[in-house]
Amino acid sequence: MSVFDGLKIPRVIYETSSKLNGRIQVVEVGSTRKILVDDIAQSISRNSPSISKLYWGQLTESLKQKTPDLKRVLILGLGGGTLAHLISQNFQNVEIVSVEWDEVMLDIAKKYFDLDLIPNHRVILDDALKVVIEPEEFDIALSSFDVLIVDILNGDEFPDLGKTGNFIAAIKRLVTSGGYIVFNRIYTEDHQEDVNLFIEHVKSFLGETESEIVAGYTNSDNILIYGKV
Repeated sequence: MSVFDGLKIPRVIYETSSKLNGRIQVVEVGSTRKILVDDIAQSISRNSPSISKLYWGQLTESLKQKTPDLKRVLILGLGGGTLAHLISQNFQNVEIVSVEWDEVMLDIAKKYFDLDLIPNHRVILDDALKVVIEPEEFDIALSSFDVLIVDILNGDEFPDLGKTGNFIAAIKRLVTSGGYIVFNRIYTEDHQEDVNLFIEHVKSFLGETESEIVAGYTNSDNILIYGKV
């Protein structure tokens, strides 16, 4: 018997590029599919055996503790739809609005990650900043979401606009009093100083703030930052 017997080798089942995200791969390992952007996992199939240990699963579990009666959630950065799937599965009759800026990514989510199976799910194909600055243009009311999730990574980079006071103030007004804003950031060594400064910045806008480091795949740890409105 070889030591390689039973070893699951990653297989690229689709590869493309977009003007917004650059090189995008859909990789399959056993029953698990992942979207990679610049070799960073952006999404994972909802039935992956490891999903509960990764940030998508950890965030969903945290929401079950913090907002057990979650009814409306806004996700900025849909990707392959991992969070939308998990939230839909764990919160009965929840209404989800997701914003995705890259039509190529949206097509991948539909073809390889069953996006269209999510009930009560509206997808807005546009820039997240535009949506939160001009919500009325997208039929989004102020103070209408219990939770707002900011997951706008491009590879391992968090856009500069997402760090501004104007952006944080804009998303804050979309969340109900007592609701939560959650930021997902990469927390590898080369990002830690920037993320720590960002956390202090968020505290100046949201007050009650906590963070949770979630171990990911090699060299891709995440940190979830929760701010209460």
